[in-house]
Amino acid sequence: MIIARPAPAPRALAAALVAALAAIASTALAAAPPSPTTADRCIAEGGLPAAALAPPLLLGGEDFRVQPCARLVGGMAQFVIEAQGEGSDAVEPRSITVESLDLLERRVAEMEAVRRLRAMGAAGTAGRASASSLRQTGATLAGVVTRPVESVVGLPAGALRVFGRRAEHFGERAAAAGDRALDAFAHGDPRLDVVLRPRAATPLPPEPEPWWHRGGDLASSLGKRWLGYTTARRELGEALGIDPYTANPWLDAETDRLAWSTLVGRRSAGFGLGQVGGSAARVLGGSHRIHRMVWEQSPEDVADWNAGRLAPLACSPAVRGAFLGNARYSPTLQTQAVDALLALVPQRGCDTFLGLAAGVEREAEARFVVDALHLLVAARPRFPSRFEALGEALVLRDAEDRLLLALPVDHLQWTPESAAFFAAAHAADARDRRLLLGREASPEARAALLAAGWVIEEQALGPAREAQARPTPVDPAF
Repeated sequence: MIIARPAPAPRALAAALVAALAAIASTALAAAPPSPTTADRCIAEGGLPAAALAPPLLLGGEDFRVQPCARLVGGMAQFVIEAQGEGSDAVEPRSITVESLDLLERRVAEMEAVRRLRAMGAAGTAGRASASSLRQTGATLAGVVTRPVESVVGLPAGALRVFGRRAEHFGERAAAAGDRALDAFAHGDPRLDVVLRPRAATPLPPEPEPWWHRGGDLASSLGKRWLGYTTARRELGEALGIDPYTANPWLDAETDRLAWSTLVGRRSAGFGLGQVGGSAARVLGGSHRIHRMVWEQSPEDVADWNAGRLAPLACSPAVRGAFLGNARYSPTLQTQAVDALLALVPQRGCDTFLGLAAGVEREAEARFVVDALHLLVAARPRFPSRFEALGEALVLRDAEDRLLLALPVDHLQWTPESAAFFAAAHAADARDRRLLLGREASPEARAALLAAGWVIEEQALGPAREAQARPTPVDPAF
């Protein structure tokens, strides 16, 4: 982690010195630069060379390559991963876009699991017809809720009774969650006029629903749950050491196929998790970044558990429900966010923070929220602390009147938007204003912020994640 503090020299001289030193340092520390032709083309297209942002290990492998140019949107690097090599013509989609260096690392790490699952699919075709039949049964079960009269023919009476009770229970819970979310945002609460980071010139659109919410209807998810599909997905995730709720479309497709085939095996020839191998290929290594509850419990049960854990923070039920009901937070991300909030124990401003968190529309934004919490926890704020809004920025003020602003960006540029963002985030009574950056600031941004009196901690995300990587004990009451 690199910490830069304001120099005692006059501001103009300090800014010039810092800019010069930063330019020298970034030149000395940079990896092998991309070719001038590639760099010029990327810059002409409004981006940066991918090789200037990511190490070579992340830019290509036996079955994928990263396009040579990346874009910067709101301080986050966007990369495009393309399938290549044998069989790549059959891969759908042919390319996937990732919206941060962190997500690029995750997608590359997940490629090993993708390879193993593809190899299993190529090695055996038995059970595919039965898997298709199970999918159809899942659709029929969904119809029990939406078309009860015409859907019951051919289903066992016991299945209908169990499924009906679950549908009623989860239907009531879903309706209650929807009402809370509506109440939370119907009146434009002024406390929520904050943003995660300096605004991007062109915001990205919302993402489609993830697989456990796909289709947007409760009936479909209940049908899959009764068949054991969601359990099979979680078990596959644990066997492979991956997040079962990953949004990687390549891994999602392979896991979907094998989950249905696993269910066939449980009903027939024994095909299933044994072919994945023991606890091999832990994609996330020993980092313990996936709580065991995520592998062992359904998304609904994980959300209920997290709601109970959030209760001591005195967040309003409406905002808490809106956060827990946002599908951009997979059970994995949701649990990581709650873990971090419980580590911070903010005495005030919980609704302000959760209201901002509840409004995200993309997975990358949800990960941004979680990483921001990890940066704040690693900064060890003195108790008691509170969230408060300064302009559009949401900061944590601790007992020593330190202001902590966490921005887990890949590359903070100095633009009119970022200049306005930091100009508004001013508090004359703050003893110490500290900017926690996930990775780095441009020389221009670093110079301007130091001249304005900010203490800057760069490359802070790695140490913050290491601090969060300790095993989490299982709640005995769960």
